[in-house]
Amino acid sequence: MKKKGVKIFLIIEGLLALAVLFQLVQDIDLLIVLILGSILVKLGNAGNMRRRFLAWIGWFMIIMTILSTFSVWVMLILLLLFVVVYGKKMLSDLKMDAYFDVPWEEKSFHTVMTKAPDGHNNVRKKQKWIGNTDTGNAVYEWDDINITVLMGDTIIDLGNTLLPNEENIVLIRKGIGKTRVIIPVGIGVAIHHSVLKGQILFNDEKIDLTNETVKMYSPDYDAASRKIRIVSNTFIGDLEVIFL
Repeated sequence: MKKKGVKIFLIIEGLLALAVLFQLVQDIDLLIVLILGSILVKLGNAGNMRRRFLAWIGWFMIIMTILSTFSVWVMLILLLLFVVVYGKKMLSDLKMDAYFDVPWEEKSFHTVMTKAPDGHNNVRKKQKWIGNTDTGNAVYEWDDINITVLMGDTIIDLGNTLLPNEENIVLIRKGIGKTRVIIPVGIGVAIHHSVLKGQILFNDEKIDLTNETVKMYSPDYDAASRKIRIVSNTFIGDLEVIFL
């Protein structure tokens, strides 16, 4: 983890904390509720078990008052982004990665096979948004490939797939996590990738992206008889395309 990035994060969080304090002082209603909550906490902690209920009410008033300010929500969003970007690295530096798993680092593996389209009457399909998902036994029709994942790393294996002689669409919607697509050699690939923060690795080229959309094509795309168009929308995460 880069120390410079951590220092900048702490400075920003400190400034936002001062902004929260300023907003509480400027808003008389919030300040009164905060003072009343503090009084109830003091009374509850000083009394017997029956009066501890007052302390819980006081803490609730304090927390709701703080959450009523805009700056505290900005602090929480920045904290979430910091944990997403550096969470795994922090656990590794502290030698704790063997004991704790970061939710968005969990893997799901998709082995994609093809078949002729069937009827769709009364068909129902489900897919998990969070955690490990094993879809190795599932058969995807090429007219309906749509993968949605909220958190977690995803591996889409097309290595053993015989694609139709046409352009095939793979649509990926992703919240947080890395996506790896394995494609047979000789397949033309077009990528349309949008991401808030992440990287794309394609044709031995790595590109850093920040709030950007990129379109890329394999060198043999126009001449290839079988093609795949990957349309990916990701909040935070990397996209890697590997040819086998």
